Amino acid sequence: MFSSTKTGHFAHIMVTALVGQLASQGLVPPDPDKVEQYGHLIIQALVALVTIWATVRKALQRPEAVVKLPADGVVAVAEAAAAGESVAPLAGKSGNGND
Repeated sequence: MFSSTKTGHFAHIMVTALVGQLASQGLVPPDPDKVEQYGHLIIQALVALVTIWATVRKALQRPEAVVKLPADGVVAVAEAAAAGESVAPLAGKSGNGND
């Protein structure tokens, strides 16, 4: 307001006191059911944000590099597997991909 004058300063104090009285009369303790509902809404909003963030992050992720093997190497491994022989994994990695 006009706090640079004495009247403005006094009016500011009175209006602030009036607003404080009105606010304190209107404020009541929240209903526990409403608190629980707002809690559920906040949790749902957080889950939605995390889901959207993960989806966007996955969509923007670079594709993994594909290791191209020569066809004769694949055929040799397939023939050895068909014959029942034990074949060492290619490039020192296990065949299950859980390294």
